[in-house]
Amino acid sequence: MTTTRTRIFANSLGGPLSMDSVRTRGILPALNRCALCGLPNGKKHAKADHKYERDVRNPEWHGWHAARRGLGSNLYRLGVPDKVIQAILRHSNVNVTLAYYVKSASADVMAAMGKFEEELAVQTVQDSDRTPKPDSGATLEFVN
Repeated sequence: MTTTRTRIFANSLGGPLSMDSVRTRGILPALNRCALCGLPNGKKHAKADHKYERDVRNPEWHGWHAARRGLGSNLYRLGVPDKVIQAILRHSNVNVTLAYYVKSASADVMAAMGKFEEELAVQTVQDSDRTPKPDSGATLEFVN
């Protein structure tokens, strides 16, 4: 009995997809577009009436590791559980996923520190002698 294995990334013949081909034919033309006309850099743009100028609003391609790390970080930011991210990236150990493929963005750090600051402000309505601070709005009834 033969089992058929379904490939997520298969070519038109059912074989494995060439990731170099995906990069060359799909990713780079999508990212390297002209800021003036939107055409990708290459043969099609040679017929345009202006010089190619890369649209800097598009991100630059930094390779497959960066793409996988971006995927892991974005899934984490969306609240996907660590073990699910590990399975998607096909890591044998969740520690590898968290150590190398999940990076916090500075906006995430700022938002987390903002939440922490808000929580800290609520909890520090008293000074070290446990007397209410004048501008805290706390009264003696709320102090233990």
